[in-house]
Amino acid sequence: MTFLFTIEEVFEVSGRGCVIVPAIVEGADFKIRPRDAIQLRTPEGLMLNTHIVSVEFLKPEVGACRMAIVLPPDVLRHNISRGSDVWLTTG
Repeated sequence: MTFLFTIEEVFEVSGRGCVIVPAIVEGADFKIRPRDAIQLRTPEGLMLNTHIVSVEFLKPEVGACRMAIVLPPDVLRHNISRGSDVWLTTG
């Protein structure tokens, strides 16, 4: 497994599902794509195996675009918290 990032923000988009936003880390360099298998590890000790549905970009009113990762519909927002770590389990 390869550590990817820590989750900075989690939210839901109606009709799309749960979305996670990686924390910005200086010099971070990782490659992900739809269907990649990942594991979410919450600070509370929950481990959830899932996959990436899509990689999107958020355009805030101020600042640069940010990456957003859409998860499958069976992943519920209340099961993931800020500070959770995301690990790549494939590749």
